[in-house]
Amino acid sequence: MKYHIISVLVIFALMLIFPNIQNSFGHGLGTETMPPVMIDDVESTLQVASTTSPDTGVRQITISLFETESSDAISNVSFEVVLIKNDQQLFKNNFERDDGILIMNLVPSDDSNVEIINQETIASFLGLASDQFNLKGNVFENGGLYKFTVKILTVNNYDSLLSEPVEYELGISIPETTYYEINDRNFGKQELGMITYFDQLTEFNYDQTNKQIKFSFPFDWDQKTIDQTTVIHEEVVIPKTFGDLLASSFTSSLNGIALPEAAINIDDFSGEKRTIHLVVTQSELQEIFSKNNFEADEVIIKIKPAKDDHTLSGVTENGQFKIKLWWEDEIRSNANVRLGFDVLDTFLKDRPISVVYELSLFSDQREILKKSGISTGLKTQSDGLEFFIPEDVSGILIVKFENLGGNKLANVEFPLVINRISSESTIPAWIKNNAGWWADGQIPDSTFVQGIQFLIKEGIIIIPPTEQEASSESTIPAWIKNNAGWWADGQIPDSTFVQGIQFLIKEGIIKAR
Repeated sequence: MKYHIISVLVIFALMLIFPNIQNSFGHGLGTETMPPVMIDDVESTLQVASTTSPDTGVRQITISLFETESSDAISNVSFEVVLIKNDQQLFKNNFERDDGILIMNLVPSDDSNVEIINQETIASFLGLASDQFNLKGNVFENGGLYKFTVKILTVNNYDSLLSEPVEYELGISIPETTYYEINDRNFGKQELGMITYFDQLTEFNYDQTNKQIKFSFPFDWDQKTIDQTTVIHEEVVIPKTFGDLLASSFTSSLNGIALPEAAINIDDFSGEKRTIHLVVTQSELQEIFSKNNFEADEVIIKIKPAKDDHTLSGVTENGQFKIKLWWEDEIRSNANVRLGFDVLDTFLKDRPISVVYELSLFSDQREILKKSGISTGLKTQSDGLEFFIPEDVSGILIVKFENLGGNKLANVEFPLVINRISSESTIPAWIKNNAGWWADGQIPDSTFVQGIQFLIKEGIIIIPPTEQEASSESTIPAWIKNNAGWWADGQIPDSTFVQGIQFLIKEGIIKAR
């Protein structure tokens, strides 16, 4: 007889967001109970639980066999356990447990092979708890999907083998977090985190042009795997300094099949980072499997902002208010821009609310505008702000909302891009090389200036029409050279570098052509 299960561990916040997902627990705890079966004329139940030590991070797996009706432990149980990860058998071992409880600790170590060590605890020595077994190996340094095959060989008497062993297939999914650094042309270096609750990722990619996150992991597209998979849960962790991924809504797909809107949930209640939860239920997987024939044994997920209308959203530090912020056209220097925004009450299911607020705009830590007001609180009318961006302001513009409702903790901010660098106007790699060599003193000012004039000629750097050219007899400031070095090293975004070049043009230090 075989019984199949997969236990996916989901954080506590997800319980609140998706209350219908079964067997999801907070604080890294997952428990699953097998259907009762008859073993040696006794209706018996096997239960598997998984916990993580908050101090050591060691994952503990507990497998127990007990009588279904009385919940009494079954004695003298012989377990045969096989552990498989990434289609590789890590070990096969027999365990004899007098109390029917098998406790295994997955301990990271430098060993390439898994070593099994019997660990007697003080409680087990006193007869108050079962012994534990430490499974040590470098494979446990990473999370992912651990597959256990568990056979019950004996019950009540070690010397009496069951005529037909009872076999279970268990999947324990240990969450794994991996960070990927990208160098965005507008927002500079950003770290995107991936938390997978299913299996280790085999690919991760961020497409700047489409603002699309793509990742994949192994998955056997067969009925057995679908039956074992309660849910696929993945999380994307985004720094709140990355404006392009602070969109108010996202679309997602699995192997090219569009997922329902409910598959995505945005958590902005986590301080300096936002978390995008993607959850695909078993019924959704079954429907996808029934209607499609995938050749590759993998799942490919794509997530990107749902709209291209520049709508961002964020939640205040105290979690009370949500701000939706939008604008129509690209934001540019020496031009007017209008921002629209709604103030919503998160405790009232994002209902518009009328509260006092303070709104400030910052560029390079310099305040360029500040106003206060009272939001409309109407669904039919949004608030807005129209202002002029000076010609010397470029790069990142911080829009900061503060003291909503008079609460000092009700603050949230958004980074916007002035003079966005699009994919069509990407600065060539040789220009970045030139900047690094120039910052190191390996090429003269004239060679660097020639590269800049190329950018202007090709329309990669936009010079506002009101600026006048002058002779290039002035000395290039030292901070421009510092910027060039930092930009070449990827420490500042293209937009900040371009802002410095625009300053040189405005001041007549270099000629536009």
